[in-house]
Amino acid sequence: MRTDTATDRMQRELDRAMAALRADLDRVELLTAALSAFNRPVPDYEPSFHHARRFGLAAHEMGQPARD
Repeated sequence: MRTDTATDRMQRELDRAMAALRADLDRVELLTAALSAFNRPVPDYEPSFHHARRFGLAAHEMGQPARD
């Protein structure tokens, strides 16, 4: 069985700390991008075509044909 030297233990601890730091930096980058996206106003949406016919607000009597 191999005995770990203090240098080996320090190296493993440093590797573990660097991996945790990289994960934290990835999370900060993701949250910064999300905050930037949510800070912008929602763009206006205007569809280029309509699926249904738009009806006017003209009133008509029941039983009478609707006027266009």
